[in-house]
Amino acid sequence: MSASLQQVEPPRPVNVLGLPIRPLRQAGLIDLLVKRARFAIPTTVCYANAHTVNLACKDETFRAALSSSDVLYADGASVIWASRWSEQRLPERMTSADYFPRFARRCAEHGLSLYLLGGREGITERASERLRGEIPDLSISGTHHGHFSAESSEAVVAEINAARPDVLAIGMSSPRQEYWLAEHANALNVPVRWCVGALFDYLAGVERRAPAWLCDMSGEWLFRLLVDPVGKWRRYLIGNPLFVWNTFRWRIKKRRNIEMLRC
Repeated sequence: MSASLQQVEPPRPVNVLGLPIRPLRQAGLIDLLVKRARFAIPTTVCYANAHTVNLACKDETFRAALSSSDVLYADGASVIWASRWSEQRLPERMTSADYFPRFARRCAEHGLSLYLLGGREGITERASERLRGEIPDLSISGTHHGHFSAESSEAVVAEINAARPDVLAIGMSSPRQEYWLAEHANALNVPVRWCVGALFDYLAGVERRAPAWLCDMSGEWLFRLLVDPVGKWRRYLIGNPLFVWNTFRWRIKKRRNIEMLRC
């Protein structure tokens, strides 16, 4: 493999709860995705956090969607914690809201264009305005809300392809965004297709981020729960203990498999 091609290959994945998660840092992920967009290498990008891992543990179809992505990275501190029982510890939590503006700036430097898909009506437009305000040279070739029917997907794909972006950021809830991308990836003529969750709500200012010190302490989930207890209680008060249970169950299974191999 040539040196130039090696630079656009992600590092070997680490098995965490049966998912192939790439041991990347923020700077490495940004560099990798910019290079793959420049080389027009088809790339699907998804993230793993407590919520998506819990979904994968009970839904094999969703697990397959995550596992088949070209780059699966750790979005949540819980996944970093669980990786202590893997063959390699993941280096850091990478929530896209922390570094997407830096990624967009790199895209602008290399003449790469973005398309924003997701959120309620008007959200991607507001997110686009903020990004363009901070990065005047950034090219955003189009936006579209995420509240469209399955029957409209073909028209949405055609609209995206007509805009000819280099990067498609898909901000819908899980598992909808991952299923939609898995279903339409082959029809999308976009090099990098990236699931980004609630990113557009943060960029548009309709959802607040936790204070930096709380994020550094891995407590952003607590802030989101306090801000929106009705919408988030099930995800965190039930989901977090479930993730711990799934982790210990995976750890015990791994240990048993190792002991069987030793016999």
